[in-house]
Amino acid sequence: MTTVKRFTAHAARVATAVVGGVVIASAGLAACSSGDEDSARLESLGYVVPNPIMTTNAGTSLGVATDAAKVSARLYPGASIAGPEGQLLPNPDIVTATRAADDPRRVDYVINDKAEYSDGQPVVCDDFLLTQAASSDPALFGSDLPLFYQVENIDCAPGNKQFAVHFKEGFGNRYMELFSAGTVMPAHIVAEKAEVADVVSAVASEDQEAKTRIAQAWQDTFNVTRTDPASVPTSGPYSVAERGEDGHLKLVANPHYAGPAPVQDPLYVYPSTVDVKKLAEDRALGVADLDTDVHPQDVGLDGDDWVVQTPTSERVDTLRLSGINQLESEEARRAFGECVDRARIAADVKKATGMDVQPTGLRVVPPTHALAPQLQPTNDAAMAVNLDSAREHLGGQQIRIGYLDSTPRYKTIVESIQASCADAGIEVQPTALSADSYGTLGQDYDVLLDTRGSFGRNSSENTNVFSRLEAIRASEENLQRDSMTIPLTTEPRQIAVEHHVDYVTDNGSDAGLAWNMDRWTEQDHPVESTEDHHE
Repeated sequence: MTTVKRFTAHAARVATAVVGGVVIASAGLAACSSGDEDSARLESLGYVVPNPIMTTNAGTSLGVATDAAKVSARLYPGASIAGPEGQLLPNPDIVTATRAADDPRRVDYVINDKAEYSDGQPVVCDDFLLTQAASSDPALFGSDLPLFYQVENIDCAPGNKQFAVHFKEGFGNRYMELFSAGTVMPAHIVAEKAEVADVVSAVASEDQEAKTRIAQAWQDTFNVTRTDPASVPTSGPYSVAERGEDGHLKLVANPHYAGPAPVQDPLYVYPSTVDVKKLAEDRALGVADLDTDVHPQDVGLDGDDWVVQTPTSERVDTLRLSGINQLESEEARRAFGECVDRARIAADVKKATGMDVQPTGLRVVPPTHALAPQLQPTNDAAMAVNLDSAREHLGGQQIRIGYLDSTPRYKTIVESIQASCADAGIEVQPTALSADSYGTLGQDYDVLLDTRGSFGRNSSENTNVFSRLEAIRASEENLQRDSMTIPLTTEPRQIAVEHHVDYVTDNGSDAGLAWNMDRWTEQDHPVESTEDHHE
């Protein structure tokens, strides 16, 4: 993969502890002439995300579906930050996590004494306990935080700056994947909305009514269509100053943030529903993470003022199975996977979008991972189509696949699955969902199509992308046997950066470009110096 990178001391500070970061810089314009020096700066720095902006809570199922982490990565940074090379970077501006020397199942957390929300209230262990509480009851909280399955309990006294996470037997290696960007929310605000003294006591009680109020507040408080996001405090370098009529958020510096202040203040984050071409014409757009239905040349982002790239994503378009009713048994879930023709999906997606995607049957590592070639037999076995087996276990059954209708390629994927599974006598019913009426897996649909990496997922396994080959192979085989998910094809991505904007660094995780957006810099003149970096 060829990318563009500008090597400076500042860039090193931007990607703290990151080696070999992929900088999709406006610095990619090596051909800038001297006349380009007079090019006008942007009127304001805007960033377009590929989905509607519905919530800043990335731990909700709605947040996962709409890629909330791309908005909230620097509003609620979490305990660890996923870097551009798949690294997990500790975030001591918020909290420090240390594995206990005397107990491999315990991780001790110390919250930064200076860590505060934008309303001046301290970040405390209540905030982290609330995340775990939400994960433990997905139906009540509308949560999607599966890795907390590995957690046995959390020791937290209300208002404390220290707490301990205790893992179940056989788990604990993946602790840095807990409390990710956009999932640690201000518990004091949730408690206020839910009318409880504190969430720690309420969660520990048997008061189901109080828990229900907490669950509703955990969803509604951060839903920008139900609560003014400017009224909700944040813990990261940015806070929300206002929400525009078109759904954009104006981000400003959080004066209470314990770490470095953001370079760009203000920064505007726009939903996918805006007129991208007009933003570019008004010189109000600097960074765009575009969905596949938007063609850069059609919205004016392919000229000399822009660098457009299509990086390989670590995330995979994936089916998540309910595990109930006709998909309750492992045999039935595997059988459904056997009627899914990934090569056909890849061809259909390319025909619809013009972008290449790669079929994959792996769940722990992406196709871009260094160990992926050594897992090819495992991958091939997981992708095998067997219509006879599919017909034997699921023939005559109807499977409803839910998908977010604002992501155009999802419709293409589901229709491709519908066609291939029909050959096995399985009726696939496409179920289009809107961001404001997303429904529930297992009730409104049997299978959900969304896009995810392995970060924070595959909770039945203690291995991740950093594990040894044999451990990964065993986990891949276990996950295929269980088939609670069916990976399909890699996520197609296209990114555009205006040539006055520097230090825009992509990564393949859920946060994407936003992981370091507080370090983005708008220069007075087009950035010229470049160096090709071959990964």
